[in-house]
Amino acid sequence: MSIYVGKKKAFALVILALGAALSASCSGANTKMSGPEETAEGSAAALAIQAEQPASGSDEPFRSYLLASVPEQRIYLFAEENGVTLHAGDLSREYAWGYMTPQGIEPVLHVADFDGDGKDELAVILYIGSGTGVSVDELHVVELDDLRDYPLLEEEYRPQVDQAIAGLKSSSAIPARYADQKISFGNWISYEKTEAGLRMSIGAGTVTQDDPMPDYIGELIADVNYRDGKYALTAFRFEEDEQAAEAEASSPATGALAEPGVNNESAESPDGKYLAEAYGVNKGVTAGGLYPAEGIRLVQISTGKELWSTMGYYSHSFVWSPNSRYAAVSYEARIWGGTVAVDARDGSEIALPDLESLRKQWEGETTVHEERPDPLFRSEEWLDNRRLRVSFQWTGADDETYSGEYVYDVPASKLLEVRPNAER
Repeated sequence: MSIYVGKKKAFALVILALGAALSASCSGANTKMSGPEETAEGSAAALAIQAEQPASGSDEPFRSYLLASVPEQRIYLFAEENGVTLHAGDLSREYAWGYMTPQGIEPVLHVADFDGDGKDELAVILYIGSGTGVSVDELHVVELDDLRDYPLLEEEYRPQVDQAIAGLKSSSAIPARYADQKISFGNWISYEKTEAGLRMSIGAGTVTQDDPMPDYIGELIADVNYRDGKYALTAFRFEEDEQAAEAEASSPATGALAEPGVNNESAESPDGKYLAEAYGVNKGVTAGGLYPAEGIRLVQISTGKELWSTMGYYSHSFVWSPNSRYAAVSYEARIWGGTVAVDARDGSEIALPDLESLRKQWEGETTVHEERPDPLFRSEEWLDNRRLRVSFQWTGADDETYSGEYVYDVPASKLLEVRPNAER
């Protein structure tokens, strides 16, 4: 299934277990590079590289393809089998950067004078970590005169964040109820460019001796200052998660936090032969007073045979076609969500249109927020045994919201109609 992981301040979701394992993937081991390879044909060579990638499982050799670009600056970043190649003007250089996760969020490039030396640098934001409650960006600043790469690694930012947390606790910028609790971070890191420069957002959660799994409480936000290959994080502030604050307000007067719940929704097919359900609980992560389900599955009721399954989320819904052949499965992780159709006959999964497919059918111009588009898809109803109505929304470049619904012929895998800004 194709999904995105996103962020919005009002509903930010961060689960912070697994931090140690994830840190290794963000380390300097991922930033090996060859020396600058200057060629007079730099940009022309870059543009000549083929932009198609073989299908998964294909025997064809890997073909480089364009990941991101700043054409007016003659900057092109290409995917390679074991890293990337950056072309900037007449220079090119290879880096062993990770650049893709199952969510398919591509790198983001920004050109600006980030260190105030009168010359532009290139900021590269790579999306390197994803999963339930995991969303991690990695920041690189590349000097454009020789393509030297300076990544912001955990070993550099972690001591600064730890110090900032202590200061925010002392000043009560982090609410006093968290003052005696250990605050953990690491499974959710994002970067974005602002008018002032670069900004870092860090998901934070509390852990206790009784429950070492972090409970998400909000975001730490800091300005990223780059100079001479080093980074300083300044102007730290804390934004509490609205759901965490509400959960605290509704917890018992003793101050004890309520046990998180889990949404294990289910729906039986009209003919009574199949059950689509979210089952179990994943207590390894929590946010906003909820645990995610352990998984989602489609089961044949008479035999108990599992026909299809995938990972669980925080919210789920199921809509069956009238003839009981297809189950439309929707799932949400607070700030983004997806939907797929499953054929009960053989357990096969049918991908539904993604954001780009909808934009191609949209009447008029649309934009997508380059950092976090936060698409949300939800299957609403079957119009008949073939046609499924799905609602959607996403965030544009200036934080505007695009929304509407589409109708899809599931057996034919055909998008029939897109209705922008439809009433839901």
